[in-house]
Amino acid sequence: MGRRVLRLVLLLVSAIVTVAMFAVAPNAIHNRIVYGTFATADAPPRVDFCGRTYYPADKPRAQTLSQVADLLSRNGIHGLTRIDTAPSGDAVVANVMSPEMRARFRTNVCTMVVWVQTGPDSYVSYGLSGGP
Repeated sequence: MGRRVLRLVLLLVSAIVTVAMFAVAPNAIHNRIVYGTFATADAPPRVDFCGRTYYPADKPRAQTLSQVADLLSRNGIHGLTRIDTAPSGDAVVANVMSPEMRARFRTNVCTMVVWVQTGPDSYVSYGLSGGP
């Protein structure tokens, strides 16, 4: 009888571990691939989007949403789209070029800058690594 109970306990434990791995692992793997980190507390060290990598400045400076909108309008573009969620749970936003606009400029770059929301009205910019 003791071996039977031990087998049932081991089966139950292995089933719980397997379910936990399949529930947690995809999110952790996504965070590591896209953001370069498993950590969930701070802004990530990088953002991968649309086949490109974006990095923050050496000394990132937070901007308000109105400052981001002002920067975009000075460049003749408007609007932000939420493109993902950072490991911290904060929004990752960008002004994504439409396929028509990319064709007009003959580029496959979706956006030049992405912003990670780090507070209620605080956004850190991540610039495109490399060239178009």
